[in-house]
Amino acid sequence: MDEQINTQDQEHEQVPVNQEQPSIPETNEHPEPPRKPRRKLNPKFVRRVLLTAVLVVAGYMAYNAVYVLFSPDRNIRQIYLVPEDAAFIIETSDPVNDWRRFSKSETWQTLKQARSIAEITTTIESVDSIIQSNKTLLSLVGKRDMLISLHKTRTTEWDFLAVVDMQKASKMEMLKDQIETVLKLAGGEVTQRAYGGVTIHEMRDPETRDILYMAFVDNHLVMSYKSQLLQASIDCRKIPKIGLNHAFIEAEKLVAGKGLVRLYINYANLPQFMSIYLGGRNEYIDMFSNSMDFAGLFFNTDRDKMEIKGYTMRKEVADPYVSALLSSGKHRMKAHEIMSGRTAFYTNIGFDDPVTFVKELENTLSATDKTTYDAYQSSRKKIESLFGISLEEHFLSWMSGEFAMSQSEPGLLGREPELILAIRAKSIKDAHEKMDFIEKKVKNRTPIKIKTTNYKDFEVKYLEMKGFFRLFFGGLFDKFEKPYYTYIDDYVVFSNKSSSLLSFIEDYEQKNLLKNNPGFKNAYSYFHSASTAFVYTDIHKFFPQLKTMVSAETWKDMQTNQDVLYSFPYWTMQIVGNKQQVSLHYIMDFKPYAKELVAEVPEDEIDKEDKAMNEDAETEKELMSELKRFYVEKFEGNVLREFHPDGALKSESEVKDGRRHGRYREYYEDGTLRVRGKYSKNKPKGTWKYYTAEGKFDRKEKF
Repeated sequence: MDEQINTQDQEHEQVPVNQEQPSIPETNEHPEPPRKPRRKLNPKFVRRVLLTAVLVVAGYMAYNAVYVLFSPDRNIRQIYLVPEDAAFIIETSDPVNDWRRFSKSETWQTLKQARSIAEITTTIESVDSIIQSNKTLLSLVGKRDMLISLHKTRTTEWDFLAVVDMQKASKMEMLKDQIETVLKLAGGEVTQRAYGGVTIHEMRDPETRDILYMAFVDNHLVMSYKSQLLQASIDCRKIPKIGLNHAFIEAEKLVAGKGLVRLYINYANLPQFMSIYLGGRNEYIDMFSNSMDFAGLFFNTDRDKMEIKGYTMRKEVADPYVSALLSSGKHRMKAHEIMSGRTAFYTNIGFDDPVTFVKELENTLSATDKTTYDAYQSSRKKIESLFGISLEEHFLSWMSGEFAMSQSEPGLLGREPELILAIRAKSIKDAHEKMDFIEKKVKNRTPIKIKTTNYKDFEVKYLEMKGFFRLFFGGLFDKFEKPYYTYIDDYVVFSNKSSSLLSFIEDYEQKNLLKNNPGFKNAYSYFHSASTAFVYTDIHKFFPQLKTMVSAETWKDMQTNQDVLYSFPYWTMQIVGNKQQVSLHYIMDFKPYAKELVAEVPEDEIDKEDKAMNEDAETEKELMSELKRFYVEKFEGNVLREFHPDGALKSESEVKDGRRHGRYREYYEDGTLRVRGKYSKNKPKGTWKYYTAEGKFDRKEKF
């Protein structure tokens, strides 16, 4: 007990290396910028430190050779020094050569253009050049196992801990004794203090005032820019957590020695870490993280892509929906054959059979969450009793097990992203019969109006299906509780808006399909045709939609680094589950992005175009349904028209390949011109002019 008290008393004791140079208390650390690690030591200072270190190391190598070779070992595993609050752990067995390979890749040359990465690139490359040019230092540092762990340190900040296995080199006691001298000769302010029986060396950069904390812990050199991380590392060697975790051990076995580096994800801490970027918790990240334990992945890169593969270990007690999904097999993917070419984000979920999935869900609920299970049974009986149907017989029985969702760029009838859910049927004829039966029962039992119309031989219907999807599939399909739906090929296609469904039909008719997108075709070719979950993202299309999904600070950073993100245009992930583990495969395609240069249209040419166009727009007073309006829009010169609530023309724009492209005009309700301009591939282009309700020129804006 006395020993423990003494250790605690020494935790913040500063022991100056030189009495004329007092230590600086840890509380004087300058605050860090949000969400980014500290600015690292400047390259000139690092170079002085390393060059001096080389001289000292060379001088003591011969002296310590006998001691190093013949003294007994006291080794511990690296992972024992990683605190349990790590969210990510990166492992390499040859840091110098692995870095050499990666730093020469085109992907890294692009990545380091990002502002947040550029801040540490200069220092990393300076260290690398010094190590590569010195054989002695290379032999000391080169082929050493190294771990880098990432930790959330404050609400909006993260930092790292590095652990290098020095093996016998860590027993060079005289080298350890000279660390203070080396650092001091390099011009830094150096102090040391004792913590937990270990000497911590503190090196303060005289220019940036950043502090690097270093310590030899048995056979390892441990470093961090956060004192609490280094202290936590020293503490956890006595009672290691992650290193003794069964899931981590199994994940480590599966990826040992594979790839350029290994990456381990600690799902227990993933939600907190991701909240830095999302501005809060995300229910789907929480749901998946509560069901997974550790992931072991390995990383490779080449001129065309960055690739991550590996496995995630499942928890014995998991979220019921995730558990049921991962235990219900997989399904062949085909929905991309009907999905729109405007798709920005695409998810395909598959299992052997929906009835099997629901039974697995019920078994999991009854075994793990009796309250939720009772509520589920109550809701199911209520729906079946109210409408006089069997959800299993009339709703689940026609489904094959493939569920595909897409979020697309805005279509012709709006400016908001469009949502589509496509469920593949075993027999489309059977799906028709069962859905017609449900429609008839709903119509007879409730005052809900059933709307049906035809568009281009596609029967479009509306049916309030509140509770159907949520009951079996959780909150994932919440936005489709009151859907419009139709039948396309072997799929029943749902949408939360009729305009989205109509635009979808147009894309299908015009063969503007996801399967024909070169980027998707290439990304899809990397993966198996059957999966449990498949996610595809077209960054160029999806980027504008991210604004509402991340924190304001993250969105600001993303806009700054937009060109870097656009250089990785397609992000694709596949998950295949079984009862023990989940296989993961993630690929980011790489294609250096070059901004499209758009020539500005001279003002006089715009005026000539306007004069050549008919500026008079006749108002349409006849009140038409949305479907009839859409029909008129598509068959009058390929011009899209939108209408005010009273039926008056609101806007008209030329259309090409399913996008606004060409002349655009917008009108007040009385027909007075409000805006005139041009679109190029759905984006404003050139000079736009704005007018008051009285018809007078108001202002102009250039795009």
